[in-house]
Amino acid sequence: MNMKDPAGQIRCDNDLKLYQSLLAHPEVSRVREEIEQQEENRKGPGVRRHLLSTSVRLSRSMSGALHEMADRCQERLGIESSLELYVYSAPQFNAACFKPEDGRVYIMFSSSLLEAFSEQELLFVMGHELGHHVYRHHDIPIGYILRGKTRPPASLALDLFAWSRYAEVSADRAGAYCAEDLPSVARALFKLASGLRDDTIVQFDLDEFLGQVDDMLALGEQPGQGAPMQDWFLTHPFSPLRVKALTVFDRSVLMRPGGIDKHDLEDQVQTVMGLMEPDYLKGKTEAARAMRNLFVAGAIAVADADDG
Repeated sequence: MNMKDPAGQIRCDNDLKLYQSLLAHPEVSRVREEIEQQEENRKGPGVRRHLLSTSVRLSRSMSGALHEMADRCQERLGIESSLELYVYSAPQFNAACFKPEDGRVYIMFSSSLLEAFSEQELLFVMGHELGHHVYRHHDIPIGYILRGKTRPPASLALDLFAWSRYAEVSADRAGAYCAEDLPSVARALFKLASGLRDDTIVQFDLDEFLGQVDDMLALGEQPGQGAPMQDWFLTHPFSPLRVKALTVFDRSVLMRPGGIDKHDLEDQVQTVMGLMEPDYLKGKTEAARAMRNLFVAGAIAVADADDG
């Protein structure tokens, strides 16, 4: 692996390809220019001011352990930007990395996540969020495009959803690369999916969790055909699929000498991700186009409802 750019080496190929294609799309360029103009004209407080007023900044003296995790992730991913960590009160497990402002990168954690996750699990979460930063995923304003006054073309909307899922694969790899502990990474994703804090009632079983992928495949002859319509337009892959993709990543040369090569890794990951990409949505017939437009309109409506 090229140690000068470890993060770039582990990035998912389909994330990078779709990212570059979307940046060149006229509609994406138009929206990005509008956002840039709005930010230039903005007179109100920025991200940092908002975080300082709505959450608690965690200094190194307040949480040395968390800052040591951040140091490790920055070193592993080759990030030189200064970092500020925040926590806010919430019962849900959540974390977010904000678009850099004034040379700073901001990561925010919910209080419940910091209390319930182990050190290795937190390393994965932090590395995942920093992965979004290092891969510049904030450059694609997916929310603005999908929820704008003008609905995007069906082909663009489908590409945006597909890219978002592959972007999560890249961020997951960044997190796993920081944690270097597949069982802890899988357990973190299990906690995020289930909301469970410990193993008092439910004991995590990696093989059983991955078995959900096999059951998904059993629902249809082709990947994705058994999934409900709204699942095809999710911005995040199903949690079992994310773990499945990470187990392949963990067996690759990117994580261990003598592992499977990157080409095989990407082929296997694309097969797994195919569960969320029904083939007929790419059909060229008029009927396929009509169904595609209908599904895209419905998917955006679902996304709007989820955010409401």
